[in-house]
Amino acid sequence: MGKFKKGVFLGGLLGAGVMWLNTTKKGREVREQLLDSSAEVYAQVKNKLSESGALENMTKNKYIAMVGDVVDKYAIQTGMADNVKKMVTKLVNSQWKQVKKGSKKKTR
Repeated sequence: MGKFKKGVFLGGLLGAGVMWLNTTKKGREVREQLLDSSAEVYAQVKNKLSESGALENMTKNKYIAMVGDVVDKYAIQTGMADNVKKMVTKLVNSQWKQVKKGSKKKTR
C-alpha cells in the first residue's frame, strides 16, 4: 500500500474517532471525563511546581517526568485505565509552553 493510501486510511480512522467523540452521547461523556481528568492533573502539576519553586529552572524533560509522576499517582487513586492515562499524559505534556509562559510572566 502506498503512502497516499495509508494516509487516506489513517485519516479516515482518525476522522471516525473524532466524529464519535463529538456526536455520540457516550463519546461526549468520554471526552468530558478525559478533559476533566487532564484539568485536574494539570492543576496538581502547577501546584507542585509552585510549591517546589522549581518553575524558573524547569526544563521540558523535568516537566515531562513530573507530569508522569503526577499522572501515575492520579491513575492509582482513580483507577484510570492505561490508555486513558496515556492520553491524559499527552494532554498535560502539551501544556509545556503555557507553563513556561507563566514562569516568564512571574519573573517580570
